[in-house]
Amino acid sequence: VSTQSTGEFQTFQHYFIQINLRMATKSEGIQRLLQAEQRANAKVAEAKKKKQKRLKEAKEEAKKEILAFKNSMDAAFQEKMAKSLGYGEDYSAQINKQSEAEAVRLDAALAQNEDKVVEWLMDLVSDIKPEVHRNYATTGFA
Repeated sequence: VSTQSTGEFQTFQHYFIQINLRMATKSEGIQRLLQAEQRANAKVAEAKKKKQKRLKEAKEEAKKEILAFKNSMDAAFQEKMAKSLGYGEDYSAQINKQSEAEAVRLDAALAQNEDKVVEWLMDLVSDIKPEVHRNYATTGFA
């Protein structure tokens, strides 16, 4: 083997070593990129989970607030209805009391004036005075 071929062989060997080193560093770089991508994907997935958890918690809290508001509005409505019904019952009782008092007063007036009214009606019915009606009298036929 000649020195020239040995030198060429060493040059090729050196070249292949450099290529292998470059490939190794490229491969190493690719591995680093893949690992970085995996870490990024893991962080994104974790962020999505946290976001879903926060949304779920917010939704539950909103439901609780809505339920509390609804219950307070229902309680206020029931209170107003109770007051209005109570007022209505008081008002009805007051009207009934006034009606009973008026009926008692009218019964007393009837008992006191019944004889006078019957006598007055009998006088009107029995006292007949024949007269020509005023409309008939103005037409000239009378």
